[in-house]
Amino acid sequence: MERKIGVYICECGPNIAEKVDIDKVIDAVSSIDGVVVAEKYKLLCSADGKKFLEEQIKKQGLTHLVISACSPKDHEKTFMEVCENAGINPYLFQLANIREQCAWITEDKDEATKKAIRLTKAAIKRVRYHASLEKKEIDSNPDVLVIGGGIAGIEASLQLVSPDRKIYLVEKTSSLGGLITNYEKTFPSMEPGSSIIKQKIQDLNNDENIKIFTDSEVEETIGFFGNFEVKVKKITDVEEAAEFDVGAVVLATGSTLFDPKKAPQYGYGKFDDVLTSLEFEKMNLSGGISLKNGKPPKSAAIIHCVGRNEKGYCSEICCMYSLKFVRYLKDKIPNIKVSNFYSDLCIPGKSHQKFYEQTKGNNVDFVRSSDVEVTKKGDKLDINYKNETGSKNNIPVDMVILAPAIEPTSDAPKLAEITSISQGDGGFFSEEHEKINPVSTSTEGVYIAGGAQGPKDIPKTIIQAEAAAGKILSSLIPGRKIEPEVKTSQISESLCIGCKLCLSVCSYGSITFDEAKKISVVNEVICRGCGNCVAACPSGAASVKHFTFNQLYQELMEAVQ
Repeated sequence: MERKIGVYICECGPNIAEKVDIDKVIDAVSSIDGVVVAEKYKLLCSADGKKFLEEQIKKQGLTHLVISACSPKDHEKTFMEVCENAGINPYLFQLANIREQCAWITEDKDEATKKAIRLTKAAIKRVRYHASLEKKEIDSNPDVLVIGGGIAGIEASLQLVSPDRKIYLVEKTSSLGGLITNYEKTFPSMEPGSSIIKQKIQDLNNDENIKIFTDSEVEETIGFFGNFEVKVKKITDVEEAAEFDVGAVVLATGSTLFDPKKAPQYGYGKFDDVLTSLEFEKMNLSGGISLKNGKPPKSAAIIHCVGRNEKGYCSEICCMYSLKFVRYLKDKIPNIKVSNFYSDLCIPGKSHQKFYEQTKGNNVDFVRSSDVEVTKKGDKLDINYKNETGSKNNIPVDMVILAPAIEPTSDAPKLAEITSISQGDGGFFSEEHEKINPVSTSTEGVYIAGGAQGPKDIPKTIIQAEAAAGKILSSLIPGRKIEPEVKTSQISESLCIGCKLCLSVCSYGSITFDEAKKISVVNEVICRGCGNCVAACPSGAASVKHFTFNQLYQELMEAVQ
């Protein structure tokens, strides 16, 4: 096939035009074999610019297109759509980045121009070796599996459910609601916790499109975005299992508390009246705050950051719920003396700062301290600590409330393996990108929300649950087919030596081994084109479509000349 390559340079307003001599770039590439047109335009991504490109492709009869403009992250998809609209395969197009990689980082205009010429020539050389790739469409299942029946899982379920979409909600305990059911009030509004969750649980139970599994756990998920096969088993009866298909999975398994027994200096499990934050929440919810002897405490210490050193991170919400505990204590025992022992206070945002200011007051102290230790002295608990100057001090109290670090649930590693996602710092489920995709994971179709992703308060948990639901609602639409990744890996039958190394490095489980042929085989529906198999393959049998060795070699050799 005769190649007719069109090259178009975007001025990008002043961004490129002021730093790169575009006319020199055009002169340098116009005479290259196969280039039939080379022109510049003020803003190719604009409506007029896209119309201009479509008209040029048709007028010049172009078979391949090269655009020198901005980052592919900004407008590669834009120009691929232009190609489709103009009637040429979008993968016969290459975008050279001469804005971020030339104009914006190279002060000398001559140097920037030379670099722009090299990058444009490299794109022209590469595009000659591009092959047409065709998009595929497959049927998808709009139903969703939500793992975890706390506030995140409940919120995600209610956001997602519709007459056209069933939700399967799996909770490992016997009831829904999660930790919030133990809270009398939530900060900073101090509204009753039960009012938040009770109505939502009722809405779940009343919706015929939501199937709830309690005392259950997910045993298996097999498949890919749009088509997962799920197996759920009853914890109380391992023989009883349910199997169903879904299109997406939301992990909303929440979090748990660091065990203070692993930090014996705080006396938990050794001395009476040393409580964890959750134990104190339950005591308060029961209607009264009292010591083991039944009497109300006259003094209490709240020790922040229990387990922070062991875990290696700040749990973010402990300071705020500790302030809530001060409110609990002062509401029920107005004359009680409360001392907060902290290393650093984490009080982000206007509402939280206001909550802190309103909590401070008579008989409420905040003691910046280190090396805190709880001992017993008579009928009192002795808080031994060092102050900011390093001096040793101690304060006797009746009750100690520990604020332990937040950590992942014990089944997090198992669920990470079942859903083929990774765990990050502290063992929490890893998001695909902290800023761009905070609820997506490395496995397309598997999303995370709430405490499963890291410590967070109720409002942030709800926001994340809504974000995960939004991702699914916008990509998994009932009745609509989905398009799997086109730039997938491929394995040459003639070159594959059957070493199976690619199977061990595939992040998506998309490679299987054909025992009859003794070769590895890629399931293109599951493959995301990450290239791990290509890097690991010792025989060179593995490659990624649109990123073949020859394409990259030709581009690189032109760029470094």
